Amino acid sequence: MTQADFKPFSVLIQGVAECYGQSLSAQGIALRFKVLEHCDVSEVQKAALSIMATRKYTSMPTPADFLEHISGGSAEDKAEVEAGKVLAAIGKHGAYASVVFDDSVTQAVIVQAYGGWPKLCADCGVEESENWFRKNFAKVWAAYSRQGVKLTGHLPGIFEISNSANGYHEHIEPPKLIGDQDKARAVLEAGKNPLAITKDPENIRGEIRAVSSVLEAFRLEQ
Repeated sequence: MTQADFKPFSVLIQGVAECYGQSLSAQGIALRFKVLEHCDVSEVQKAALSIMATRKYTSMPTPADFLEHISGGSAEDKAEVEAGKVLAAIGKHGAYASVVFDDSVTQAVIVQAYGGWPKLCADCGVEESENWFRKNFAKVWAAYSRQGVKLTGHLPGIFEISNSANGYHEHIEPPKLIGDQDKARAVLEAGKNPLAITKDPENIRGEIRAVSSVLEAFRLEQ
């Protein structure tokens, strides 16, 4: 928004406040405009209508509420979508394939909160755990999203980690793209580390140890 948008913004935001039985001071309006000025005025208007149509609370929406609606929904809504996307990828590709998600927050959650792709697949491979997984993954995703925790690159599967450890780099296949293909490619290209985990070698060794334990568990089941 530009300064020319301040008047229509002021009228809009006061109308929203009136719907919630409140009034705003000139300073309150100016502060809200400052927070939202990087958005288009039409986006703010659409967000206002969306908020009033869906918000169940009686308190005045905050600028953060507007930003969530402008970006496509609340962090919790997006987290539910990402949890379903992860479960679908587990069922389709499994622990052996390397993957790259179209959301870098999702990748950060998988690595930092669940120990990497193979371990996540092993821990969440039973149907009974899906409801538990959805709830907990969504909670962590929302927290990571609000804090801006992201991870680019790709998530190595068992084949890649095993072949890398043994020097068989020519046998490593490209990662599977999960979600929006173009966005997933962008996340992949943004990663500078080939393993897309961390620049710390100790964490890479920890990933290899985790995969070894998963492989051993698979052998015992056979």
